[in-house]
Amino acid sequence: MLRKLNATRFLIPIILFAVSLTGTSAFAQSATVVRVEPSAPLAQVNDRVNLTVKVDNITNLTAMELHLSFNPAVLEVIEISNGGFVAADFVAQNTFSNAAGTIDYAVAQLNRAPVQGSGTLLNIAFRAKANGSSTVALRPTQAAPNGLLLSDPNGIAIQASWLNGTVTVGTTTQSVTPPTPTQPTPTQPTTTTVPATSTAPTSLPSGSNTATATPVPNGGILGTHIVRFGEYLYCIGRAYGVSPWAIAQTNNIVWPYIIYPNQQLSIPNTPWGDMTSGPVCQAQFTKTNPPTASPPT
Repeated sequence: MLRKLNATRFLIPIILFAVSLTGTSAFAQSATVVRVEPSAPLAQVNDRVNLTVKVDNITNLTAMELHLSFNPAVLEVIEISNGGFVAADFVAQNTFSNAAGTIDYAVAQLNRAPVQGSGTLLNIAFRAKANGSSTVALRPTQAAPNGLLLSDPNGIAIQASWLNGTVTVGTTTQSVTPPTPTQPTPTQPTTTTVPATSTAPTSLPSGSNTATATPVPNGGILGTHIVRFGEYLYCIGRAYGVSPWAIAQTNNIVWPYIIYPNQQLSIPNTPWGDMTSGPVCQAQFTKTNPPTASPPT
């Protein structure tokens, strides 16, 4: 995602990882809290409910990935928009589903100084559909097991606590239990090894209109793809009809999904079932599909 950063800067996480082994974390953010505001609003059916996702007391924030869930029987999303604290120079995800009750949002700022302090990450506008209660909470995904990823310019995850929000529709007498903070989720620094011949990292592109997919069970390796300059996981996935998240998982590529020219990627036999339109990289081998059974007469 941070593809415009100088590749030499990715040597820094190796040093930071060594420091972390001694028990000292250079990026510990024990006081950092990400929360839904207001935490317990009341509404009537057809009311507009405006919520924000805010972060408090953070340093060196450059990118964030957020996966939320809500009760689609009670609420429906009208729109989501960037909160302005992290500039949306690069948008990896910006989507929601009122059928599944999910929100997926991931952005990074490029060629800017990291942000410090407190601010708004995301604005969410809901419509109250029916009486009931809906908690706005983190939703684990393959790319973000805790549903939340905050990153510094070197791709090192920043530790943070999370506070849910609960929207109550149709009653003013029901007691609403305020959310309690979760324990800070410890995160280990991630390192990226830059090949000697690499010139610049590339990453997942913007424009995704689907939530992070969970790959189907691995059906083996189709072949090997050598990354060319300017390629990213989406266009490589389209070249073979393979899920980009499955490619990332197979090759141990962690968020923010940075790949490098001349990097060798094993392409798994994991079809991209709801493949989005967009640029297609040049295939480097012929994909052999398994035979399809003829329909019964």
